[in-house]
Amino acid sequence: MTRPFAFAVPLALAIPLALGACQPEDPGTDTADERAPLSLSIAPNSAGRGQALTVDMIATRARFVFGATDLSLGDGITVERVTVEDGFGAYADIIVDPDAELGSRDAVITIDGTEFELRDVFEVINESIATVDPGNGKMGEVLDVAIAGRGVEWENGQTWANFGKGIDVMEFRVLSPTLAMATLSIRPDARPGPRDVLVENGPQVVGLYEGFTVDRALIACEFEPDQGYQGDTIAFTVRCLDTDWAAGTRIEFWDDGGNNPDVQVTTTQYLDGENMAGRLTVSNAAVIGTRDVYITNGDESVLLPDAFSVLDAPPSLDNVAISLGFDVGRQIDNGSCDLQEQVSAFAAFVIPLDPPCGSPPPPGQGPMPYDINGVFPVPPERQPEDCPNPETVDAGDYVWFESDENVVTLEKDVIASTGQIVYRGIDLTLDDYRFNKMYDLHTQGVEGGIPEVILPGVQPTVPADYYILSPEICRDYVHNREEPFEYTWTPAQTYPNAIFSTQISGVLVATGEGGFAGSIPWDDGEHTYAPGELTQLQATPVSFSATSYIEGPYFGFPFSSIQSNKSDSALSTGASLTLE
Repeated sequence: MTRPFAFAVPLALAIPLALGACQPEDPGTDTADERAPLSLSIAPNSAGRGQALTVDMIATRARFVFGATDLSLGDGITVERVTVEDGFGAYADIIVDPDAELGSRDAVITIDGTEFELRDVFEVINESIATVDPGNGKMGEVLDVAIAGRGVEWENGQTWANFGKGIDVMEFRVLSPTLAMATLSIRPDARPGPRDVLVENGPQVVGLYEGFTVDRALIACEFEPDQGYQGDTIAFTVRCLDTDWAAGTRIEFWDDGGNNPDVQVTTTQYLDGENMAGRLTVSNAAVIGTRDVYITNGDESVLLPDAFSVLDAPPSLDNVAISLGFDVGRQIDNGSCDLQEQVSAFAAFVIPLDPPCGSPPPPGQGPMPYDINGVFPVPPERQPEDCPNPETVDAGDYVWFESDENVVTLEKDVIASTGQIVYRGIDLTLDDYRFNKMYDLHTQGVEGGIPEVILPGVQPTVPADYYILSPEICRDYVHNREEPFEYTWTPAQTYPNAIFSTQISGVLVATGEGGFAGSIPWDDGEHTYAPGELTQLQATPVSFSATSYIEGPYFGFPFSSIQSNKSDSALSTGASLTLE
């Protein structure tokens, strides 16, 4: 679900405010009010075919007469009644015929036998809201409302509704070009009475005057406590009036992005239809700020605005995980056959989510043993899960990878969207990446964060450089799938501690899905993909890659309970070709 947003209401659909009361006149005198020029206007100044609405008439000086004021909007528009409120204001209930002529038209206001013609002040349009069902809701209630349009072409993602102040549109779903469903949350302090309903679709806005009514009946609930710290597990109670909660009732915590799982109910006890109790857990990475509490069971739902606040808790260094990386990526340029090279290094100090969130990655599968090829489908992508961003811990302005030959400096980078801290190498080259080394991790240290620490021998690099010798995979290289694909390279010296692997990635003939021919060959500088493997891939553009890879030892900070960190390093080379 998505949260509501505000948009400007076009003047054509706005209901004017009262212009003020007139002062009593002295009969028989030429008052300032009588000397002022008379100006008449109406609003709203448009309506859709088949629409019933109320049109306000406004005068700049007292002129409307009780029982002697009328309005005409031309053929196809029926004025059912005119009501005069005072000399400055009156309103008319009108119905636009389903086949009324489209376009602009004049209005004629008749006051005590005198006609006042207003030129081109009202327009009949094809688009309108036909019905809103149900047309009413209680203060404090959450409900679904169907909106049917006439002559409209609503689109998901482009269309939204507005029911006025105090009513939040939690979700808006377009079911067809002329039918939509809005999930409304009527705030407990919403003003009771009729509301105009507006639906915006790009520049097109249609409305139904007084199309929805907020009843004076109130559904009231109280959630206690109203706050909790990151990482807390808290007992809560819910007390309501005029509800019928039962087993299966859901309690969720919403922010501007909708349901936020960083606060979760772990147990619930249903005392009766109006009272519940239970326990909730606030993630140690929960976003600081207020939450709406959304309670729902079947057709009964309540939203409690700003009912719970998440408070900041300082990070604990007792449980800090370390993530490191130091890699070289190369791509063979198709046009020039030159190597395009990028060296990256990073470090982050992360407090794992508590409670955990998300499923673990599936176990990897690949060709085994050495020198035996295989053809495999690309593993399915993991479904995105709505989890908090883990909190990261500051370690100073810099951290370093240090070897007996060089030092690689990583600078602090704060990710604006999440506030997470990552340390990155800036403008690194292959001169910074020394082969067959074990780098120490050295933190600068900062008060309130990670202190100065040196962890020896935690970041490896691959044993040696390597290059693809043949074929020359560039300049639109094409390979016949019926022929063996022989490739050679300078040995990467990966045995016995590292791994060398290659693959040709494309589309599987059998399924039409992504797949690859892969191998972990002996690192002796020569290997072949057989035609029986290549013909399992479609005759399309594909990619070739070769990677040497090494893992380091387990390690951890001396003050952290997590000692299972393990870093790795890879040198990968990629190229493009076409199978025919």
